[in-house]
Formats: sequence, structure tokens, C-alpha cells
Amino acid sequence: MLLRMTALAALAVGMIGLAGAVTAQDAKDAPKLKPEDEAKVKKALGEVQEFIGLWNLEGTQKDGAKTVAWKEKVTWGWNFKGEPSITVDFGEGKGKHFTGGVLKYDPAKKKYLLTLNTADKKEEVFEGTVPPAGGLKLERKDAKTGDLYLLTLGTLAEGIRFQVKYEKKEGGKGLASNVFAMNGNKDGESFAGGAKKPECIVSGGAANMAVSYNGKTYYVCCTGCRDEFNANPKKYAK
Repeated sequence: MLLRMTALAALAVGMIGLAGAVTAQDAKDAPKLKPEDEAKVKKALGEVQEFIGLWNLEGTQKDGAKTVAWKEKVTWGWNFKGEPSITVDFGEGKGKHFTGGVLKYDPAKKKYLLTLNTADKKEEVFEGTVPPAGGLKLERKDAKTGDLYLLTLGTLAEGIRFQVKYEKKEGGKGLASNVFAMNGNKDGESFAGGAKKPECIVSGGAANMAVSYNGKTYYVCCTGCRDEFNANPKKYAK
């Protein structure tokens, strides 16, 4: 009996090890972007470079006859691990409607894909494009109700101000009704203007976060670029 139990335990361990090996192999064999497609993705994400950074926003929405308001910090940053993408964080993971997400670009569809995590721990995927005026216009259709949700993101005042507009079309038809809106300025910026901000040594965008290497100070635009610089300081210090 003891010998049989020992054999079964060994078999279980072996199966777990095999499962782990298969998972690792699957991850290793995951399809990678072709160089030409990766270049398209980077270029497309560069179209929304002005999103990058920390924004101090104020949200508003109707609750019956009242208007509810709240403040929320929203951070956009580059992700250099794996497929090029941009991450977004709402209220340090405790946003009123969304907690975080990832923005990618599908070169085959020529569409931006924004996957957002909701406050009630659901995942919603929005798809859209960059309109002529800039920013992003995205939408998501609820498979159960047919409701169409419209999400508009963009900067104003030469990249100083950020605007979020979230709307809904009942059944996907008719005029869109406002769900909520968020507006505010980039952290450390004001309409008063002043000297031009330094450029991010990694991505080239407007930067306000200092990093150092060999006693010299450089600037980056987000934590993603900071981590990338710290991992490859010689590459960017050149």
C-alpha cells in the first residue's frame, strides 16, 4: 500500500512538472510580431504620445438630479516588456469606474485596442482609431444588451490638459447619453506656461521625471521609461 501511494505521488509530481514545462513552452512559442508589424505598432502608439504622464483629473457624473464629482490621478506609461504597449492606471488601482488597463495596436485591423479593468473586477475591451483632430475614439458593444459604449480620450491646450468622455447608446441606437466625464491638467503643468519641458531620453515625449547615470541627470516621461533607462543606461546616455 505504501509503495502504491509513493508511486502515485511521484506520478502526480511528474504531471505537475510536465504541465509547468508545457506552459513555459507555450509562452516561449507564443507568436511574436514581425519586425515590420512591430514598427507599425510603435508608430501607431506614438500617435498618442501626449497621453504619457501623470494627470490630476476631476470626474463628474449625474446621479438623478445631482452631479457627483470626484478627483482621480490617472497615469499613462510605456511598457517595454514583450509586445509594445501603453499601460494606464486609474486612482492607483482604485479608480471610481476603472482601475487600470493596457493600450495596444492591431496592425492587421489597423485598430487600437484598449483593455480596461473595471472597479467591479470585469474586463472590457474597446476598439477604435485616432480621428483627424487627434486623441482616441473607441467603442465597445455589450453582447447581452446591445448597448454601445463610446470612450473619447484626448489632450487639449498643447498637451497640458486631458479629457475623458464616456457615453452610452441604449441598444446601440439613437443619441448617446453621458455616463461620466473627466478633465484636468498634467501634473506640474498650468496654463501659465513657462520654459519648455525637457524631452524624455527614452521615448522623446515631454518629461518631468529625473534619472541619473554616471553623475549626469536625464529626464523621462513615465515609470516605464524610467525602468527601461535604469535597465539600459548606456544605451540611452549615448
